[in-house]
Amino acid sequence: MALSLVNANLVWQEVKIAFGGESGAGTGTPKLLQEQFLALKAHLAQVKKNPDLQIVRIQGGSIDDASGQILADTPCKLYGVYLKKAATGTDVFTQIIDDATDDSLAAVTSIVAVLPLTQSSEQVALFYPNGLAMSTGVVAKAYNEFDGVTDSSASDTPDGFIIIGAA
Repeated sequence: MALSLVNANLVWQEVKIAFGGESGAGTGTPKLLQEQFLALKAHLAQVKKNPDLQIVRIQGGSIDDASGQILADTPCKLYGVYLKKAATGTDVFTQIIDDATDDSLAAVTSIVAVLPLTQSSEQVALFYPNGLAMSTGVVAKAYNEFDGVTDSSASDTPDGFIIIGAA
């Protein structure tokens, strides 16, 4: 699957929708997280000349699978990650992996980030304002430990999205 880049304004509309519409009211998305994404939007528009982007949804029921969820299978730049954990007390550590097919290289050198979610319904975001080069693609995988040994169950894993652009 090649990147499906679109005008950045369409991606930012999707971000608003993910947060509950224009105001984000009633979604439980902290205003601070919403403002951080607005700051990323402004930075990309002003400093990076408003590049075309793609938003890819992360589905909790997919990142618990044995190989994780493939979010991009081609080189790209990662600009942002947003995750909201399920309403459970089980710890979840979501790895963002530079790989185009699965999490098999996670133990080696491909893990670029681990986002811990240790509270029920916790939310977290990660930003790379200049874009983090992903040389092969992007895979997300959820585990119950930081070291990535035990796969998380679907009922504990977060939903969310990533924002990517051309390599």
